[in-house]
Amino acid sequence: MLPLALLRTLACLSAIRSPPAPRGVRHAASRHASAQMNLFADLFDDGRLKAQKPYERPLLPALVRDRAASYVLKESMFSFSGEEFTVRDTEGNTVLRVEGANVNLGGFVIDKLGFKDSAGNKFMSVERRILAATTCYDIYNPSGECVAKVDREMFSATPVYKFFYEGDANPFPDFKAEGSFSSRMYTFYAGLGDKIARVNRGEEAFRDVDTYQVEVAAGVDAAAVLAMAVIIDEDHDESDDKRLREGQ
Repeated sequence: MLPLALLRTLACLSAIRSPPAPRGVRHAASRHASAQMNLFADLFDDGRLKAQKPYERPLLPALVRDRAASYVLKESMFSFSGEEFTVRDTEGNTVLRVEGANVNLGGFVIDKLGFKDSAGNKFMSVERRILAATTCYDIYNPSGECVAKVDREMFSATPVYKFFYEGDANPFPDFKAEGSFSSRMYTFYAGLGDKIARVNRGEEAFRDVDTYQVEVAAGVDAAAVLAMAVIIDEDHDESDDKRLREGQ
């Protein structure tokens, strides 16, 4: 057996160590670090959103990035002219503004949206097509040339929105969106099935239900994705209004 004095010395040495952090503080720090890791993994993990070869004629070249990016899309609550949206990057900088208006053409009311870049220059407009078998929006450049379109697939068990660049001789959609559009949680897929972007409520939804997050993979035409997100928002707002009118 060890002498009593030696046992006492060993006991004192074992007690000399850094004091543990308070339990609540330790758990809070752990949760904070975990949340940060999950946030950056969700936003910028190219394994989830696959980088693409940039399209040769993007709607806004400045928003075609060499790495994945995340944007916050916010719909204005009050506007005299119609629907309005602001798009900001993760640093809070405004990258796009969308100004909406309702145009009456011979008794038909159509949506018209103007897209402006960070400098306030209008680089495209979006108009809903009046005579179409399904929901269809045309996208025009400042010269009035139709450069792309978005339509909703007619024969589908669940809604699917498709994006087409005009003039690229591709009969199939360049990308499409599928998911829960009413709750603003859906994914964009390229022609070969790669996940290239997604929309979700994110943490902003706890403060503002008209704000959600759009994540875009590297090389993707973010302006096209954001335009499609706004179109989907517009289309579902109209569908909700129609259901309310029919229920009254």
